[in-house]
Amino acid sequence: MRIAKFSFYLCLEGILLAILILFVFTACSHKNTLDTFNKYYYEEDTHKAYKYAKSQAGDSGDVLWNLQAGISAFEIQNEDAHNILEQGENLFSKYESQGLLGGFFDNTGAVLINENVKTYRGNIYEGVMFNYYKALNAMAKGDYALARVEFNRANDRQRRAKDYFRKDIQKALDEQKQQNAQDANLKNIDVSSSSKSISPILHQNYSNLKNFNAYTGFINPSVSYVSALFFMLENDYSKAMDLYKESYGINNASVIVSDLEVLEKRKYGYNQSKYTWVIIEEGQSAQKVEISLDLPAYLVSHNVLHVGISLPELTMGRLSAKDYRAVSANNPSIIYQASEVSDLDRVIANEFEKQLPFIVTRAVSSAVLKSVTQSVLSDNFGIYGALAGMLYSISTNSADIRISTALPKRTMVMQIAHKQEDVIIESDGKQLYHLHFLKDCNKGENVEKSDKKIKDKKNSKYFIVLCQKNDNILHLRIKNNSSNYQILKGGISE
Repeated sequence: MRIAKFSFYLCLEGILLAILILFVFTACSHKNTLDTFNKYYYEEDTHKAYKYAKSQAGDSGDVLWNLQAGISAFEIQNEDAHNILEQGENLFSKYESQGLLGGFFDNTGAVLINENVKTYRGNIYEGVMFNYYKALNAMAKGDYALARVEFNRANDRQRRAKDYFRKDIQKALDEQKQQNAQDANLKNIDVSSSSKSISPILHQNYSNLKNFNAYTGFINPSVSYVSALFFMLENDYSKAMDLYKESYGINNASVIVSDLEVLEKRKYGYNQSKYTWVIIEEGQSAQKVEISLDLPAYLVSHNVLHVGISLPELTMGRLSAKDYRAVSANNPSIIYQASEVSDLDRVIANEFEKQLPFIVTRAVSSAVLKSVTQSVLSDNFGIYGALAGMLYSISTNSADIRISTALPKRTMVMQIAHKQEDVIIESDGKQLYHLHFLKDCNKGENVEKSDKKIKDKKNSKYFIVLCQKNDNILHLRIKNNSSNYQILKGGISE
């Protein structure tokens, strides 16, 4: 009889261990894949990052990895950029209609194990970025009609965000309450009281959120700004004005004041001058790390050996450089200073802070359920059951730290008035690109023959040729050890 009982205990432990290995591997794999992508994207080669992200997205697509792959594809001017972003946006829209914080069946698995078993549905700001990068990609391809559509969608999505988010959180909390009511173990536990009992601990661990100085709304001012610039150059002055005001109300960026002066003059036909706008996306946006908290076991039973929760914590993004400017190649005293139009960390922090009460409620529900499981195992199987339950609780105590890592920390913009001189773009005093403005913007070989600088520098990837007679928009992505550029509007072909 004792042998049979001992064998049963070993079998119980073996089954639990096998299940736990599976889910621990799932949690670790999310972190490992993000780390691998980040290494490629920020330290090695964007082409590698694109291929890796695309393989992670798979044929059926994935919101997180389609965004990572789409951004990477846009940077390297890969033809797949639009299709990858389109597939990702379609998935996001599907989850958005269902509720971004998860459906009932997704939530059930997450409470039993942890959040990593859920399908990644994305955040509102990530949904906006699908449309934003589709718009930038369309501009780079010269498809301004499509760019207009995508900018409109991006702005519409973020304006609807406040009302959507309020309803989505309430829906998710109602689903969680319904799930708790259907579980024999959870319905007798006051999860709300348990949540309140750990609020001092949470307050201590999340005190860093105030350092993010989160934006008060869901508007990403860089999306509003770039949209405004696009519409101004398309002569849609009314829409441009509204978007400039929206962005300026958040960031007070000096470049917007300069742009509005151009807009007012062009609106009445007074300004025939041409400009180049340099949009700089730089650094790495805020990321998530895991924090683990051990809670008082008496919340459930004296037979419980471990009660713990793991939660995501937001860490600040990293800058690639502090200062960006353009300097006249002929007269270093002429400087065009870049203005910050957006700090994406502040957008991310706002949404994360709104999600936090729901994240905590679910983590506590999960901890309570696992604690009850420990108690039941201990009551029925003694020390072996208690140990098995503790192993189950500890091994499945993992936070979901998935987040888009290809997004920039900041968006900086400079407006350069066209004069008969080249300019050098610098970051912290280091030369990034040489902008050469061509007077004769004819296409073909005649351009090279007529301009000695182009002939001498044509093989340099840091030498960018723009047309002095056109308005130009230049997009730069600056990372730790690399940079990429695209001409979104202008160049020598227009």
